[in-house]
Amino acid sequence: MLYLLTLIIVQCVFWALLSGQFHNTLLLSTGAASILFTAWLGQRMKIVDSDTMPHASWFRLVVYIPYLLWEIILANWDVMKRVWAPDKPIDPQLVKVPYSTKTAFGTTTYANSITLTPGTVTVEVGNDDMTIHALTPEAADGLLEGTMEAKCKQLEGTA
Repeated sequence: MLYLLTLIIVQCVFWALLSGQFHNTLLLSTGAASILFTAWLGQRMKIVDSDTMPHASWFRLVVYIPYLLWEIILANWDVMKRVWAPDKPIDPQLVKVPYSTKTAFGTTTYANSITLTPGTVTVEVGNDDMTIHALTPEAADGLLEGTMEAKCKQLEGTA
């Protein structure tokens, strides 16, 4: 029940931030109906649980999100330099990156973080490694270094 209530609260906050409508009765009622329907549907499908609503990880997101944004900025800068400067090589490659996150939340966050970072795309997630398309050897080496994985493990609470 706690997970369902949390889902409803998160959806209400998200809807309020996106819509900004608080005086239109029709929009408020359709927003509430959509939220309740989505929550009911998730509960009926049995997907509202501790793995889809990791309460403990929310506070850790306050630390992780600035880290991820900084990595995205650095990767954007690197890709931009490589596009505008022909002397900087682009050497695309597929690389297997091992991971040891313990939860679906941690693994999904790690794979999505890699994809959100320009110059790298998660192609496949296996049982113990991910196939990553990296634009440069430096991007591949950065993933093999394991800093982002360590941050994701901290986020899921296993590090």
